[in-house]
Amino acid sequence: MNILIKNEMLKLKRIKSVIVIVLLSLFPYLINTIGLLSMRSDTDYDRYYFFVFNQNAILFPTIIFIFTGYVFYLEFKNRTMLNWISYPFNNFKLLLSKMLTIFIFLFFVAFLTHLIHLSTLWASYSGEIKPFEIINLFLGSLSFSTLSLLMIPVAALIAFVTRNLVTVIIIGVASIFVTTMLLGADFSIAYPFAYIYRLSIQFFDPTFGYPSVSFTLWGALILVCYVLIPGLLLYRAAQNPRIN
Repeated sequence: MNILIKNEMLKLKRIKSVIVIVLLSLFPYLINTIGLLSMRSDTDYDRYYFFVFNQNAILFPTIIFIFTGYVFYLEFKNRTMLNWISYPFNNFKLLLSKMLTIFIFLFFVAFLTHLIHLSTLWASYSGEIKPFEIINLFLGSLSFSTLSLLMIPVAALIAFVTRNLVTVIIIGVASIFVTTMLLGADFSIAYPFAYIYRLSIQFFDPTFGYPSVSFTLWGALILVCYVLIPGLLLYRAAQNPRIN
């Protein structure tokens, strides 16, 4: 598996759009930091953090779908899929290594983005916020990104089955509207990105959580299903004689 992941990492280095992904991930930070510098007296650290968190929560899931779809689409576009799955490894391991590579890369980008964001917040409001509060906010941001990355198998399944990048992008963009519509409802536990948002934002404001522990637990169970079911379907697709 280590060999496969290293191989996928080398592929990522050759993809120029990686730079675009990094810049897109920084977009909420850049926009709100410019606002912070231009309206310093009207912006407190709560508002600065909340605006960046919200915009990242809208953008990052879309980035996950677009980037995952693009990485898989390249195998079909360059007609390297048959060569790729002819490696002396289990087909599902090949898919898994690609998903893990995407996870590692996007986690690193998210970690770096949150670190820059919270470092700026600390430098700007060190007299108003305590170190443990900064750590708490960092954990909230990182938990959203990490849990959102668990949806990579969903994007990978769509990309692998449809072989159509546009379809993956449309679904990724649609996630913005679905998340926005469901956030305030308790049945948002049924939609992973809305559930992850309300789970993670509690590091910042506990009142955003669900009304009971049972809601949270049901949401966690549904989230696990969103990971396992696409994983199982990918496993079956990888064993399909049509692609062997």
